[in-house]
Amino acid sequence: MIRAALVLFAGGLVAGCFYADEINQRPAITIRGEPAQALYRGDHLVLTAQSEDPDGHYVTYRWRAYACTDPTALDGCDPVPFDTELVETLELDVPIVRANDLPVASLRIVLEATDELGATARPSEELVLAVVNRPPSLVLDRSSRYAFVEGTPIDVFAKVGDLDDGPAKVAPLTWVVFGPAGADTVNALVDRSLAQDPEDPDHLQFAKVFTPNMAGDWTLRVTAMDPFDSVSVDMMLTVTQDGPPCLAQLQPIVPPFPVALPLTDPTLFSVPIVIDDLDLYPPQPDDEILGVTSFTWSVKAPGQATHVAIPGATSNTFAFDPAGYALGDVVEVRVQIADRVPEAINCLDSEQSCSVISQPTCMQRQTWRVEVR
Repeated sequence: MIRAALVLFAGGLVAGCFYADEINQRPAITIRGEPAQALYRGDHLVLTAQSEDPDGHYVTYRWRAYACTDPTALDGCDPVPFDTELVETLELDVPIVRANDLPVASLRIVLEATDELGATARPSEELVLAVVNRPPSLVLDRSSRYAFVEGTPIDVFAKVGDLDDGPAKVAPLTWVVFGPAGADTVNALVDRSLAQDPEDPDHLQFAKVFTPNMAGDWTLRVTAMDPFDSVSVDMMLTVTQDGPPCLAQLQPIVPPFPVALPLTDPTLFSVPIVIDDLDLYPPQPDDEILGVTSFTWSVKAPGQATHVAIPGATSNTFAFDPAGYALGDVVEVRVQIADRVPEAINCLDSEQSCSVISQPTCMQRQTWRVEVR
């Protein structure tokens, strides 16, 4: 583009023209994408350059990103940028530490721009972003094969991670136990060894054995602390008393009262399965805590007022031989079960089934009426 001008000579005003290039104006630049939320060490950051060139020229960009502790101090930033890019959109991962191993507390981002004719934006655009420490992550879990019954061990697990400092920088966990009034909160936790998961190097795992000495509501508070922050997580546990055993399976099937089961041959009455917190059946002899259900068998023959216990009949089976009775006799065969907590079955002897708790589906007594044929 050319421009005409008047030229003034000594002899007077002379009309004339000359050719001159138009002045190339500088572009204006802005950084877009400043995060609205807290920026953590290790986060992925995306910033975009935006420019406006008065002459409509193509603009190129140059980014420089510096890791800092205090960008206002003389040596508060690294002298050498950790990232430089010649792009419109800058993508970077916020560093964890500076070159001197101090933790990063801020970023200084510098954007420069030049148009296609060499005009440089003045001043360059600068953005200072605060960077915060990410606290450790802490996840708790628990497991028990004893239904969280008082006096039995509960395995408690803690998984610790730290996205910016790494799990190894997390101080030893602190564990605090809160229990019901009168509970022993001092001796309830003991260490338990736990192998680390080689496929999960970003986390460390720890374990304790928690043995509550009484029923009630308990709380375990675990705290993880890295060099700058801490996090606490509460785990609440409801510990119960040992419940009574429950008859779960009977053979032969019990007909509804007062229907009698006809028998002509010797028959084995049995309880194949008992459900219980600690004393179940079939037993598990490889477990030091689990016990076994105790059984009592009794018979009420014609003419007897009550059921009479059979000496030695303490297993889960009882063999009944109808040959010892007359044809047409109706005999009652009864089984009663108990666990390690002695609870009397206070039902009347005439009641065919009975439960020591208010849950009728959990019975400790069952009676068969059999008719000798």
